Amino acid sequence: MKKILLVVLLTCYTFLFIPTINVQASFTYDWATKETEFYKSVRHTELIGMINYNGVETQQKVNYLGGNIFNNDDLHIITGDNFRDFGWGKGTILTMTDRINENFPNYTVIGGVNGDFYNVNVGYPVEAYVNNFEVISMGLGSNRTVIGFKDNGEVVFGRPDWQGYELIVYDKDGNIKNTLGIDGINRMPSNETELTAFFDNFVGTIPAEYQKMIITATDIKIDDSAVTYFGKGHPNFETAEAYEMALQRIVIVGNNFNSDNFIEDTDTLVVQQHMGGEFEGVRFAIGAWETLVTDGVAAESFPSEHSIYRHPRTAIGVKDDGTVFFVTVDGRDYINNFLGVTNFELAEIMVYFDAVEAYNLDGGGSTTMSWWNEETETYDIMNTPSDGYVRPVSNGLFFVVGLHEPAPVQLPYPDTRTILSAPGNLQIAYDGLITFDSVEHATGYELYIDDELYILDNPWFQATLEPGMHTFWVIAQGDYTDFKDSLGSEPVNYTIMPERTRAILDLFNPLQ
Repeated sequence: MKKILLVVLLTCYTFLFIPTINVQASFTYDWATKETEFYKSVRHTELIGMINYNGVETQQKVNYLGGNIFNNDDLHIITGDNFRDFGWGKGTILTMTDRINENFPNYTVIGGVNGDFYNVNVGYPVEAYVNNFEVISMGLGSNRTVIGFKDNGEVVFGRPDWQGYELIVYDKDGNIKNTLGIDGINRMPSNETELTAFFDNFVGTIPAEYQKMIITATDIKIDDSAVTYFGKGHPNFETAEAYEMALQRIVIVGNNFNSDNFIEDTDTLVVQQHMGGEFEGVRFAIGAWETLVTDGVAAESFPSEHSIYRHPRTAIGVKDDGTVFFVTVDGRDYINNFLGVTNFELAEIMVYFDAVEAYNLDGGGSTTMSWWNEETETYDIMNTPSDGYVRPVSNGLFFVVGLHEPAPVQLPYPDTRTILSAPGNLQIAYDGLITFDSVEHATGYELYIDDELYILDNPWFQATLEPGMHTFWVIAQGDYTDFKDSLGSEPVNYTIMPERTRAILDLFNPLQ
């Protein structure tokens, strides 16, 4: 990896760069205590003892959190944050954990650490940030290392190939109908073939020259210097007239880009940067900083004076077998004499844990590691935060168990698939068994009961319903090549009577 000097304002630290510092290392350790526990194939180890680096002996408290995400289909590393709609924000690792458990019911968080350096006033990260395929930020141009996580357990390190902005059109089921290149932000197209996007930081009127699609935004992210943009929402209306830009709106401007009306009211539109190269298809990604270990060898030089000082530290490493692990080292704890480590010492600690690749994350008062406590059923903070409390940060990395939601499927464009017939003969029996006619070529069915969705493989469902009026309907699911989903069947209303009333009616039912 190339080591490129970073100049960033308003991050957690102010860095003073000096010529690269080189050190030849000797490293030994003598752990007085080493405690290990496991949960859901993730290992936590706490080590307390002495390390000796080039003859300098210091006492250290080290926490390790690791698991093999390559060989475990239900174990993943994801990113988390406390960003708000139409802005940024900060949160503690515990706050981020709560948000993940709430917003992603398919995941259960085991533990995590703080992530990238960030703007301390607003909370946006210094480097790229991707959450569940959404490229929230491409970073501020610092050209530092980015770490990406793919669904197959592959971890990629390096620099994404940024390929410009794109407009992704998702259908109501989250599949990709089409992707269009965006040639500019907050400017008119320069020719008949260009497509541009206006965000709500543009003040003024968009001239009446090209077709415009007005999007009602559900989220917009723009950093202070307007280096990176992200936005998503739903189409509102189209016009060729001049348009006065409004808050929480995104406007797509071009020539005949929706002439076939493939963009529908139920679609979700996303404007973001496209990550190419090795980062193509990453679901989650986060920024790191210095390279600590390459090919199993600890770095012997760093470009920053910051690297030689003792601080609390956070790092991420990958082993040969696909295990990914996080490390935190306590520091600035003068009462217990845990003063922290230099980056040189941190690199040797990562090698001690068998890292073949390792990178420094944000440290200092941001350093935090959480871990699920089975006994108390709460998340514990395993390190000792040097601020005396858990610091709110921009983002974090978390081990979770559970299955990924299916990745978006690229649908054919133009979409010439045949629309399936809607299921007929929708009925509900006395015992709550819902049945309907099967549909040829259907891959499954979407049953809606009072707007709650049930995914079915077969044309029947045993429902358990509370007394009262219920409405249900069903959609036949198509495949992604030849057939598309049906329209919804005619809704059926059915009243469930209380047990007492039903028992009385049964007495007068001649068929009983």
